[in-house]
Amino acid sequence: MRPRLLRSPHPALHRLPLALTLAAALSSCETESPTGNPTRETLPNGAVLVRYPALPAIDSVGPQVTEAHVLDFQAVEVRVFSPDGEYLRTIVRYGEGPGEILEADGILLSGDTLIWINDRSQMAIIGVDPGGEELRRFDKPVRSYIGIWDGTFDNRGRYWRKILHMDDGDEYRPPSGLETFEFRHYYKSYDLSNGMLDSVYTGDVTTRRYIFETEGGGGSQGIPFTPSNLTVVHPSGGFWQANTASYRLTRADESLDTLLVVEAAVRHYPVTADDRSAYVEDLVERRPDLRRVAEAVETLIPDHKPSLGTVFVDDKGRLWVERTTPGDTPPFYDLFTEDGEYQGSVRLAFMPVPDGRIWVQHGNIYTWVVDEFDVQYVVRASVS
Repeated sequence: MRPRLLRSPHPALHRLPLALTLAAALSSCETESPTGNPTRETLPNGAVLVRYPALPAIDSVGPQVTEAHVLDFQAVEVRVFSPDGEYLRTIVRYGEGPGEILEADGILLSGDTLIWINDRSQMAIIGVDPGGEELRRFDKPVRSYIGIWDGTFDNRGRYWRKILHMDDGDEYRPPSGLETFEFRHYYKSYDLSNGMLDSVYTGDVTTRRYIFETEGGGGSQGIPFTPSNLTVVHPSGGFWQANTASYRLTRADESLDTLLVVEAAVRHYPVTADDRSAYVEDLVERRPDLRRVAEAVETLIPDHKPSLGTVFVDDKGRLWVERTTPGDTPPFYDLFTEDGEYQGSVRLAFMPVPDGRIWVQHGNIYTWVVDEFDVQYVVRASVS
């Protein structure tokens, strides 16, 4: 089924990523039940292990597309659109007054009446109602510059933001070749009720990159298909963690004591010759001077792709686990409750932009896509 897209009447929306929030459900998608009965056992530390012998094949039906409200980074506005994609009104505009923004890079919906906007220029997080009236703001407890805001709120009214710290620092110009380094990963919290700050150390993050030099200076390239550690905040408290190399997820409390483990047997896809050549040609197309770098990185690519992509938790507390899919097929997600019960699987009927984020609120999926003319469209689809 071909998705129905929302074309924005504002050209600025076509050139930069859009953050999404707020709308009503109009369409649906199909899910499947797991194959085989899961087993549950209690581990020596008291945690529960839920193991699925198999999960459904990657062939769920995708949803249609409907309306969305959008934040336009370039125009510095939050706009409202109808279910047919018609522009209705602007609720937040550029400025330094109440309910105005200077350089916002993300929005989040809290309940039905509060939209949080991250304004990195004012170093503040601003809460407005659906009409755009400012209800609250607070100074950013974690001040850093990032492409798209990745903060979140839990059910106790605490704002969380992840931070990375390297103990030894990063060399200004490390030697050429493969470099492996570690960051210490933390989640820092800010309690809106009393202003208390806290942080939780959630483990080390290991990263590999290829360092190179050019006549103009130099740079680095990541190694495609390298597994990574993932940590996300669970709204009722604690964290979900995983390493993308395998289908194994753990839920821990804020002391990082394991409460639950979810495992499943899934297919592992090899890195094909086409995958390798595509990486080389894509980089060379953008930077013809980096062919040798691309060919060197290609030799470092693992033989198999990670089992998992991204993981996130929606407003109902369900864990969304993205499975690796072959080729250019759309993303596929498995849904679990906080107790590890499988809820179904969803395949999108469209391809989000590369590295595009997915939001799920009020039973709706939000993201954006790009067409063959490199024009971006906001999309929204409901989840049954």
